[in-house]
Amino acid sequence: MNVILTLCGLLGAVFAVYFVITSLGGFITRKRYVLTESAATTRIAAVIPARNESAVIGGLVDSLMRQDYPRELLDIYVVPNNCSDDTEDAALRAGAKVLSCPEPVSRKGDVLRQAFAQLSATGRYDAYCVFDADNLVDPGFMRSVNNAVRAGYDAAQGFRDSKNPFDSWVAGGTSIFYWFMSRVFNESRARLGLSCHLNGTGFMLTDRLARRLGWNTHTLTEDLEFTGQCALNDCRIGWMPEAVVYDEQPVTLRDSAIQRRRWTAGSLQCTRRYAVRLLKKATPWSLDIGCLFLGNLMNYMGIISAVASVIAYGPLIVDHLALAAAFGAAYVAVLWLLCMAAAAVMLKWEGLLIKGCGPTIVLFPLFLITWLPINIYACLTPPPSWRMVPHTRGVSLEAMEDRGKVCS
Repeated sequence: MNVILTLCGLLGAVFAVYFVITSLGGFITRKRYVLTESAATTRIAAVIPARNESAVIGGLVDSLMRQDYPRELLDIYVVPNNCSDDTEDAALRAGAKVLSCPEPVSRKGDVLRQAFAQLSATGRYDAYCVFDADNLVDPGFMRSVNNAVRAGYDAAQGFRDSKNPFDSWVAGGTSIFYWFMSRVFNESRARLGLSCHLNGTGFMLTDRLARRLGWNTHTLTEDLEFTGQCALNDCRIGWMPEAVVYDEQPVTLRDSAIQRRRWTAGSLQCTRRYAVRLLKKATPWSLDIGCLFLGNLMNYMGIISAVASVIAYGPLIVDHLALAAAFGAAYVAVLWLLCMAAAAVMLKWEGLLIKGCGPTIVLFPLFLITWLPINIYACLTPPPSWRMVPHTRGVSLEAMEDRGKVCS
C-alpha cells in the first residue's frame, strides 16, 4: 500500500510541476508573443456549424460582416445540421451563405469534415476559421488570421473571451477557466516555442493542412483530437492573442455539468487513441500534448491516492480526530482563498470590475470542485450523446465594450 501511495504521489507531483512550468514558464522570458502585421492577402472562409441556433446566429454573422478585413477576401458559411428551427433562414437573412451536410451528422466533427471537403474542392480559400454559432467576433480577428498564415502557421488558436461572465457564478467560473487557458496556458506555450491547443472555437487551419490531414475526428472533443493529430504530423499550432472571440457560457450548474461531462468523456477518448503514440513520437510538441492527454489519468490517480491514504491512516486519524479535522479545515481554507485570489486576478487582468462580483470570486473554488464528481461520472459511464446547451444571449459587439461597467 505504501509503495502505491508513494508512486501515485510522485507521478502526481511530477505532472503538477510540469503543468506549472509549461503554464507559467513562458512568462519568465521577457519577450511577448506577437504576430507581425502583414498585408491582407489570405482568402478566408468562416465556417459555423449550427444546430437550432436561430436566436444567436444573426449576431455572429453581423460581427463577421463588420471585420476590419477586405470583404472580397472573406466568405461566411453557416452549416445547419439536425435543425428543428429556422436557423438556415436566420443565417440567410443575416447575409451568410449556407452549406448543407449530405451525410448524417452526430457530432460537430462530422459537420467540419463535410464542410472542409466541400470548400476545399472549390480551390477558392487559403484558410478556414471555425466558430460556434453563439459567438461574437472582434473586428480584428481576420487580420490576426492573415498574420498567422503569413507567419507560416497552418493552424492557430484565437483568444477565447466570454459574452456573459456575470450572468451567474457558473458562467463566471467558466469564463475564468477560458481566460486562464488563453492568458496563461496558450500564451506561455507560445513564448516557450511549444504548440498551443485548440479550444473548440475561434481557431484557424489552412487549406493546405485540410488537404494534408483532412478532418478525421471521431471523439466528442474534436478540437483536442485535432490538436493531437497536428502534433503527430509535426504541425505546430500558433497563438493569435489579438484574435478575440466572445463565447456564451452556460448559466446553470446543470448545463455546465452536461458540457463538462462531454469534455471529460471526449478527453478520455483522446487519451485512449493518442496518448501513447504522442509520447512515443517524443518531439517537444507531442510530449507536451501527450502529457495533457494524461491529465485525467493523473486526476484519477490523485483520487485513488487520497482514498488509499485515508484508509491506510484511518486508525491514526480516529485517534487524533480533532487535530486531523483542524488540519483539514485549515488546508481547505487556504486552497479556497488561493482560488479566490486567482479568480480576482483574472477578473482584474481582463479589465473587469471586481466590486460587486463577490459570488463569482467566492464560489470559483466550488466551480473547480464540481469537476471532481463530473470526471468520476464520465469515467464510469459510456460517452454521452450530444445534448444541446441553450444559447440565448443575442448581444452586440458594443455590449462587449461596456461589459466591465456592470457586474451583477
